Amino acid sequence: MRGRRRYALLALFLFAMEVLIAMRLAHVPFVRGSLGDVLVVVLLYCLVLCIRDVDRLRLAAAVFLFACAVELAQYFELARLLRLRPGSVASIVLGSAFEWTDILCYFVGCVGVLVLDRSRWLRQGRARS
Repeated sequence: MRGRRRYALLALFLFAMEVLIAMRLAHVPFVRGSLGDVLVVVLLYCLVLCIRDVDRLRLAAAVFLFACAVELAQYFELARLLRLRPGSVASIVLGSAFEWTDILCYFVGCVGVLVLDRSRWLRQGRARS
């Protein structure tokens, strides 16, 4: 259980960081555009692991594919096609601007979280759960 708690705390921290980026740092292109994309896949990864223990490599791949699917929805302007009100939660989650670099950021985030997950800090948490 302690391992799950670590993932839950990390997910809460990452969520707070994402909110901070959206609310206070949106005017900083690198932070909003790249760092936010890297962190969002780490957040999703941690969110799943605080609920259930699953194969880490498969989880990272699933999170990456999910993020790419959201990016593909942006390419096809799904939010506009669904007539979602700009600024609504659904519109914000789907996003509106397709960028190839976002896919690279998702990849970096997924690889990074796998490296972090193999680190001593998280491995100790799993050994006690």
